[in-house]
Amino acid sequence: MLAACVLLTACSAGTTRETSSRSTPEPVVSVDTQLTSSNSEPEEPGVADESVASLPANPSPEEYIQQVVRETIERITEPDMSEFEKTKAAFDYLIEIGDYQWPILLDIWRIRSTDDSDPSYVEMRACNFLLTGVGACEDYAAALVMLLEGMGIEARYLPGVTWGRNGGLIYHAWTQAKIDGVWYHMDCELEDGISNGTVRYKYFMKSDATMRASHYWGQNFIELGGLQPDQIEEINRDYLGESCPQDYPTPLATEIAVTPRKDADAIRAGLTPELREYEEMYGPLKYRELDFLPPVFGRYGGYSTSGISEKSDRILRGCTKNNLVPPPLDDE
Repeated sequence: MLAACVLLTACSAGTTRETSSRSTPEPVVSVDTQLTSSNSEPEEPGVADESVASLPANPSPEEYIQQVVRETIERITEPDMSEFEKTKAAFDYLIEIGDYQWPILLDIWRIRSTDDSDPSYVEMRACNFLLTGVGACEDYAAALVMLLEGMGIEARYLPGVTWGRNGGLIYHAWTQAKIDGVWYHMDCELEDGISNGTVRYKYFMKSDATMRASHYWGQNFIELGGLQPDQIEEINRDYLGESCPQDYPTPLATEIAVTPRKDADAIRAGLTPELREYEEMYGPLKYRELDFLPPVFGRYGGYSTSGISEKSDRILRGCTKNNLVPPPLDDE
């Protein structure tokens, strides 16, 4: 069983997705900067222009990504919402926009900001997903972390493993969040994979005891075996996870339409005019090493029941093949 980022079905463990009669996507979130003309009509399909008023003329990557997060929060929440209501709104929204496939445009912030600082792994994976709705489990998890933190809710990105549809353990990522003083697990990617139009909140605000039926993380993942010493060190340092003592009462089921399949090539092509305008102003956008690989797993190519199985360049190729500047990897 290949790693989740190598076989895109892996994070959608035991699930199926509709793949027929799917149309070209509309943009999800439209945040742009004054690096390009704010008066021109956006190309379709793509990541369109909508509001630049609250961004500085030359934003940093962090400022740009935070604006993407803020605009999303403004669109999906109301000021008087409780922490639970905000959390559910974010969880539902990612299911509504999400289409599980290789992430695209992980480097879009490079043409919408002007300094050489790099965003964090979670910021990059979240930005891509909030703008396009395209990504894997890591992107869902990162986007939920960023939305919740933007709402003032403490949240964590949590890597681990779950059961794949073919019966093996494959690497995965989900979210923990502290709602009204209590920590919970949330896995909006797996929830999306099993919803088929009706979200029943099987993986929403759950306890450690409930999640252990299908997920391994932290100490119980270390005890499972198959990890290298540096992976164990990283988990102990950064990813043991918070204690989640109880389930939250399960909300009533919500009808959320299955997301139409999105055309990653068309979305990327829609950014071509903006990329050209950027390069006319600043010169060619060159490839540079960025923190795209998932923590714990990425450098080893993931995890399977038998342990380390794939080379990291397979994951890097998959995660960056639809970037503005793909990595210069030789064909295998």
